Amino acid sequence: MKTSPSNSRSHFSPVRILWIVVAALVVSMVLYWALRLPAKNLEPEGELLPDPAAQSETAGDTMIGVQPASFQQISEYREGTRRGLRLAGNAEPDTVLVLTNKGERLRQVRVNEQGQWGVTLDVESGELESELMVIEAQIYTDENLPRIQSEETIFYIPVSAVEDVTAETYTNSALIMVTAPGRPSRIIQSPFGGVPSVGPLSLSEIDYDHSGGIIITGSSSIPGRIRIYAQNVQIGETGIGVGGRWNYIAGRILPSAEVEIRAELIPAQGIPDVPEGPIIIAVRFNLLPSLQEETDGSGDLTVTPSYWQVRRTLTGGGGQATVIFAPQVAE
Repeated sequence: MKTSPSNSRSHFSPVRILWIVVAALVVSMVLYWALRLPAKNLEPEGELLPDPAAQSETAGDTMIGVQPASFQQISEYREGTRRGLRLAGNAEPDTVLVLTNKGERLRQVRVNEQGQWGVTLDVESGELESELMVIEAQIYTDENLPRIQSEETIFYIPVSAVEDVTAETYTNSALIMVTAPGRPSRIIQSPFGGVPSVGPLSLSEIDYDHSGGIIITGSSSIPGRIRIYAQNVQIGETGIGVGGRWNYIAGRILPSAEVEIRAELIPAQGIPDVPEGPIIIAVRFNLLPSLQEETDGSGDLTVTPSYWQVRRTLTGGGGQATVIFAPQVAE
């Protein structure tokens, strides 16, 4: 039996109408979102209120993301009669690093893609011969942006630059130390060739500022705690960290006068082969007031047979001093 054309059209019309409706809905939704998203992005910037918190976070991330220069490797070398310094460190990759000596440009180098840099300085040529050096580093990310100053400063003080001393009495030819405001100094090389030590306990250096704040740094080959005394009065206690390093930090506790500092090791319980009796290092030095006059950053050097004391002014004001002791001063 044949179906007439009119009956066939009437049978498929509802299906076709349904598909047309569905297709229209899909096209409408696509056009709606396609037109909506660009319209939002094309709104005038003046009509948008910025989020102060978001702006601060972005600015902070930008500053935090830039790595200032740091000194990771510092060593003195000799090649015949030639003497110099090898410096290497880390900084923001693909930036320009500039080294200065007392504010004067000394060397410029490009930081590589891995964020590493290195230079070799001849310290016995021209104006650098037998002269105290104060080396700082800055990086430049762009010629139109300000420089980024490193917090660290290298002090290089040759024994030959010190008046009224005999170089033969020192093991090394220079003092090399790295300083940073409010942080313990790092003694890379002592002119005395060692530090005060008694058994497992040693005392590296003492940093202090003009207000009486003090940082005492040392090490111990056995774990435990360090008890600190000043003028026979216990002023505090600190733990021994990873690698045996310890630091004691206190503020405004010392007078401007001769001071005796003692560090006593309190070994942890159960440690074998601990020496019998108290393990104490005692050192004496004159705690000097901050420099009053303006300096170029090189500061002032006080030399005695038992210690060197370097005072310097800090950028932005204030002063700091570091005392390095001879090994034989330990009691």
